[in-house]
Amino acid sequence: ATLRCKQARQPEAAVLLEEVAKRTPPHPATLVNLGTVYNMMREHEKAQEYFEAAMEVAGHDEPQKDDLWNMGIAKKNLKQYDEALPMLLKALEGWKQDEPHDDVTIAKLHDTVGSCYDLMGRAEEAVEQFSQARMLFGRSIGAESPLYGSACEGLTKALMHAGRYEEAFDRLEETFLNNADKDAIHPTPLFELLGYALEDIVGPGHLPAETLGRLEGPIEIAVKNMIHRGLDQDGNAGVVFERMAQLLLRCGMAQGDDYQQQVAARRRQFARYLLERAGPLIDATTRSGEADLTHISAIVNMELQILDAQDALYRKVLGSSVGAQQVLP
Repeated sequence: ATLRCKQARQPEAAVLLEEVAKRTPPHPATLVNLGTVYNMMREHEKAQEYFEAAMEVAGHDEPQKDDLWNMGIAKKNLKQYDEALPMLLKALEGWKQDEPHDDVTIAKLHDTVGSCYDLMGRAEEAVEQFSQARMLFGRSIGAESPLYGSACEGLTKALMHAGRYEEAFDRLEETFLNNADKDAIHPTPLFELLGYALEDIVGPGHLPAETLGRLEGPIEIAVKNMIHRGLDQDGNAGVVFERMAQLLLRCGMAQGDDYQQQVAARRRQFARYLLERAGPLIDATTRSGEADLTHISAIVNMELQILDAQDALYRKVLGSSVGAQQVLP
């Protein structure tokens, strides 16, 4: 059952744990594991029932810090935030008091509390909690850990919700690099992070489009990692490649001084490479019937046309620059 959970096969894990529960006397650990699996499957009411049963079997008249954490998560997922938050805060204080050197567990609790605050619309308090989680994860297990990346992503969203967009982009860049460079890279988190950059930060005008250029290097790392791990051959890859190209195009317009034009031209070249990789993957997904991605195919074609137009402008600028140099004494 533990292996199935690690493989993200929670329904199979639930079946196995249910069988364990039938064949053995009631045990708190089994019930907690069932609650955790059902939480992961988004069956939060069932998860809450198992957590409450675990507390009863353990003989706890009052919920212990573990009970508070488990039930708090279930209630948070059920959007019962006013009930969840006191439980989670009490669990956090309990862990700080009983096991003050357990940085990882305390960081996980800060992360959970931050998520609850953010869902309640209390963004500044969420920022404080996610910042603590990021700091504790960083000093205990390092910035390469997925847990560190998760805390950074939570902090990114909380900072956006607080209107602190420059800080949010700093953390977004860090989160993207954490995802881009890890062994278990997956297109979905990359796609979502690119969406935050394009649609939530730069799109509404909170930061200039040139800011997106900071993601050029992390995008290159992500693409190389996906290719290395064979994750560049399906529709998911095509969709994320298109969004990467969209970002590079946004910060790759043919404008500015000579240096800025050169940088923009490099980004457009990279964007073109990604779109030429994305197009066939997206078309194949539509033809197979797996998903209808015709709207994304249309976007790819439009972006290629924009690239052609921008490259033509750049060649015109280059021609003017060469002509001007030729007439200089």
